[in-house]
Amino acid sequence: MSLYLTFDLGTTALKTGLFDGDGRLLALHTVEYTPASPRPDWAEMDPETYWRAAVAGARAVFQAAERPPADLTALGFSSQGQTFLPVDVAGRPLHAAIVWVDKRAAPLAEEWCETWLSPDEYRRLTGYPRVPPELTLFKIAWLARHRPEARAAHRFLGLPDYLIHRLTGEFATDYNLAQMTGMYDVEARAWAPRLLDAAGIAMDQLPAVHAPGTVVGTVLPAPAEELGIPPGVPVAVGANDQLAGALGAGNVRPGLVTETTGTALAVIASTPSRLDDPRMYAGRHAVPGLWYAMPFGNSSAIVLKWFRDLCAPGADYDHFLAAVADVPPGCDGLSVLPHFAGAGSPTFNPHARGALVGLTLGHTRAHIARAIMESCACLLREMLDPLADHGLRLASVRSLGGAARSDLWLQMKADLLGLPVERPACPDAASLGAAMLAATGTGRFASVADAAGAWYRPDRLFQPNPALLDTYSALYRRYLELSDLLYAGG
Repeated sequence: MSLYLTFDLGTTALKTGLFDGDGRLLALHTVEYTPASPRPDWAEMDPETYWRAAVAGARAVFQAAERPPADLTALGFSSQGQTFLPVDVAGRPLHAAIVWVDKRAAPLAEEWCETWLSPDEYRRLTGYPRVPPELTLFKIAWLARHRPEARAAHRFLGLPDYLIHRLTGEFATDYNLAQMTGMYDVEARAWAPRLLDAAGIAMDQLPAVHAPGTVVGTVLPAPAEELGIPPGVPVAVGANDQLAGALGAGNVRPGLVTETTGTALAVIASTPSRLDDPRMYAGRHAVPGLWYAMPFGNSSAIVLKWFRDLCAPGADYDHFLAAVADVPPGCDGLSVLPHFAGAGSPTFNPHARGALVGLTLGHTRAHIARAIMESCACLLREMLDPLADHGLRLASVRSLGGAARSDLWLQMKADLLGLPVERPACPDAASLGAAMLAATGTGRFASVADAAGAWYRPDRLFQPNPALLDTYSALYRRYLELSDLLYAGG
């Protein structure tokens, strides 16, 4: 029987998944870790931490699933974007991995924007709607200035690229992760020479770029022994966790949308062509011929966690939200604006801050909790609205992440969006997407779309309630009016 092993490389945890030949999750193992912060706004990780987590995960899932490693068909990846490290010719790290949330290069990015880097030109080249200082591009340029020994690296590798090299000895990445570095020309499908020159690095210091799912090597004997798997197993490049999650949720044709309501709010909308729009990120889909748009918000469900931790630290969410269903839509006039960490798409206002508006002595804890949930649904609609300007007709939304466990929240989103909202059956869509890519790359499926068609399974569909259309339309108008009032002028 075919088995697929996946590594989902998150910011605070590495999840290892084991899937059978029908795309069913047999076992999932999570190893948590915390990036170090040697200075304010810095975030680093010992690369060995990721490897140890992968080794522990691989051994754990085979033991939990009680399946023989000899049946392993391929390895696949899903990963956070932008995290990278420089390595020498043998693949040994020359510096700690610099995690994507690290902001050390912010002054350098600001300097470039003030002197020569036009945001509009940068968007057309890389797909980024703005110039985020967290990008790999600026941190490599920072290393060139401040860590010359790292600047002399044989290769600069993204996080999954490093593990792939450790497994196979090959230097390889995928075009989705390459674009997220901020130095990849999305139209030309190649590293951008002008940006590399600005960062002070050469083309041959970067890995070869492949389509997601491409098999780039096989597992060498030494790492195979550490992981407890046979040598010679094919290893496929993957994709960023948001795109991998979209694949795992069957988001492989125009009109479908996936959303993840977590610390931030991330949306993937499959599109037939590139949307060159300053309100959203755009990149090439893992499905050949398709593109995707990715609006994103800086804070969403983390606001609910903040409120829970204030009122009832450590409380189970089901218990904490038990009374929310009794609060009417609109929360008796109470509104929340969820921009506790500045606003992302579509306005990109770093100065925006969260707000509770309309509080009275009659409002309860349940009112505030529901208003936070409604604000995240409003933010989702605000991020989807620009897609209509490009003529994209949305058929449905598929919700991922921990917030998707809440029936109440998914029904709220369906009512406010006026669209069906679906919860996938697999609780870890990014890992499933990585397995789909690996299965396609090793020939089980003719295409990623075929893999999604065969392996995606829905759990429950939430239909919008027509009787609540006017109520939620008024709620959304109030949200937009308050945003205009509080954030006018940026």
